[in-house]
Amino acid sequence: MEQEAFYKDQYDKSLDRKNEINSSLSTPIGILTALVAGLFYCTTTFDFSDRPTLTIIFAIIGAVSLVLLSKSIFHLVKALSDLHEGYDYAYLADTDDLDKYYTGLLNFYNNQPRATPASARQSAQNEFDAYLVSELIKSAGINQKNNKAKMFQRFKCHQFMIFAFISLSLLIIPFGIDFGITKGKDKIQKVKIESVIQVNLNIKCQDTPEPLNIKTPGNGKANRRKTNTAADSNDQGGR
Repeated sequence: MEQEAFYKDQYDKSLDRKNEINSSLSTPIGILTALVAGLFYCTTTFDFSDRPTLTIIFAIIGAVSLVLLSKSIFHLVKALSDLHEGYDYAYLADTDDLDKYYTGLLNFYNNQPRATPASARQSAQNEFDAYLVSELIKSAGINQKNNKAKMFQRFKCHQFMIFAFISLSLLIIPFGIDFGITKGKDKIQKVKIESVIQVNLNIKCQDTPEPLNIKTPGNGKANRRKTNTAADSNDQGGR
């Protein structure tokens, strides 16, 4: 195999590998989203008010799960980009730029003393081929190193994601116990009155500026006494 064809093949494979790695990162994104949603649901549903021992166990396992998920997300972000610098993949120059470079070489060798058109084209072609091979070697090497770095970050992401899944599986034990105990209990809301607002029950009539007090003196006891007296009189008269 010719040197140029070999390095051209390596260059093409490095770019294909880059696209393959980026496409494979969609799977851990979906799995991590589901794991984070599960942890959030368990944390917001768990009753932390009772059973201190069960609460401590749940809190410890939940904290471990959160750390593992955070590390997995961190490596996923590193696989997508190198945070500040990013993965700088190398590409060949545009075809018009390459053609300008070849034309410049051809003009240079044509202007050399004792140069013939055939020898100038041969010299320009040889130098252009050497330049192209060097660019393929440099670009393929940079891309292969970037792919290896992305694959390592993807591996670490999968590793911590598996650990987080195991931790969340253990979290189901205290969560299931708490759910079984609290299932069926009425959710009672306690209302505490902090301050009492005084309400004025005096009503002012439109025809008179004097307020009408709807409170009855003695809370109606006087009326009841009058009613009872009238009823006693009627009973005595009847007798």
